[in-house]
Amino acid sequence: MAKRYINRETSSFYKASSGRSRSYVLIFGDEVKTVGIEENNREKVVFRKREGWVEKEHLGTEPVLEFYFIDVGQGDSIYIVTPGQKKILVDGGMNDQSGSRPTSRALRFLAWKYRLSEVDPRNPIVIDLLVLTHADKDHIKGLIPIIDNRKIEVREIIHSGIATFKENAYDEELGDLIGDRDKFLVTRHNTLDELDDDVLSDTFLDWKRAIKNKGGIHYHAVYSSGPQVDVGDPRISLEVLGPRLEKTGDNKLVYRWLGDTPHTINGHSVVIRLTYGAFSFLLPGDLNKRGAEYLMEDQTLVGKMDAHVLKAPHHGSHEYYRKWLNAVNPQITVISSGDDPDHGHPRANFIGGAGNASRSKEPLIFSTEIASMFKDIDDDLRDIDLSEDELKALDDDTLGKLRLLFKRRLHGMINVRTDGRRIYAARRVDAPYAWESYGDMEPASRSIPR
Repeated sequence: MAKRYINRETSSFYKASSGRSRSYVLIFGDEVKTVGIEENNREKVVFRKREGWVEKEHLGTEPVLEFYFIDVGQGDSIYIVTPGQKKILVDGGMNDQSGSRPTSRALRFLAWKYRLSEVDPRNPIVIDLLVLTHADKDHIKGLIPIIDNRKIEVREIIHSGIATFKENAYDEELGDLIGDRDKFLVTRHNTLDELDDDVLSDTFLDWKRAIKNKGGIHYHAVYSSGPQVDVGDPRISLEVLGPRLEKTGDNKLVYRWLGDTPHTINGHSVVIRLTYGAFSFLLPGDLNKRGAEYLMEDQTLVGKMDAHVLKAPHHGSHEYYRKWLNAVNPQITVISSGDDPDHGHPRANFIGGAGNASRSKEPLIFSTEIASMFKDIDDDLRDIDLSEDELKALDDDTLGKLRLLFKRRLHGMINVRTDGRRIYAARRVDAPYAWESYGDMEPASRSIPR
């Protein structure tokens, strides 16, 4: 069977080679496998182990760059597949508290996408790069069960260098400070061996143990003026634009203290810019107003903020820096947020600001929270619950449950895909047309001076 890729905004997946009855609607970039049978200008294909028919002219041979902005509630998780099939996971959300015990929605997504219950652990799904933008719980906790998973292999982890510690272990929860008027955070780690278990917060200790127990993962800190990251796909450029660090008199790397713990850990998020062909994507973690102002003080970074697709910083918080948003000048903005706990995200002023700062005459602003919808489910699925032991064991039955948990609700995942020349964006809707989709869009030129 040969791999083919949908080359239209949407394409029907028909039950028969003739007739109008369809099983699915596929979107740009979806991968199918042909079986060598053609009838009525349709080709028989397999999609997610199901056979059907697709218009022959809707099938191309070129894989695309895929972005999945996963609905993890209040948190972030972004999954990227490059044209060269390199896999990148940025943050993992928190753990879903909808049942009596927590589960990871990001893991549910992977269980659904790769049918993990059917994966042989001797040939695991490889995540080539995992990015922890910062160590807040709504970004780090959902990654732990993914790293623990025996059917997933993580090869490299990059992070901001800021850990979280027990109360009173250091000057602040993030470590020790120096300076009087201008304060700097001096506690920074590159490798896990630099961290003492006894002083780590419970969440960061769980994170450390998961990585150490799995073994073989290259774990290191990144910063804007440090070595850049090679994802292993020559068609993809990945730049690290944050955190921005300074050096002490003895050449020690330190972080500017941004007033308190929340502003400092968020403001020094890992900020990455990914470019493929004519399109660029900016993923800024929970970058806030103070952090963005600090990045923009470095003139070498200002022009690099330019991006066609922006993952909204800090879930669409009101604490954004307008000059930074103008420097990004996005064509598409995706906001990842949830209502439990309810922080009021996305804020009305950010949504308005993102539209006003857009380079497009018709700005696209997506929200995972707005896109999601809860539906009634079958009684045999209603009480699915996973214990901590099940999460760690992750046998095939458990992984099958995770896949069903992802499918049982109309999730708010946002899909953005490009072949480097044109771009498409879509979200599922509970309507016969199946998708709210936008494309075929060319890269819009900048409309706001930096």
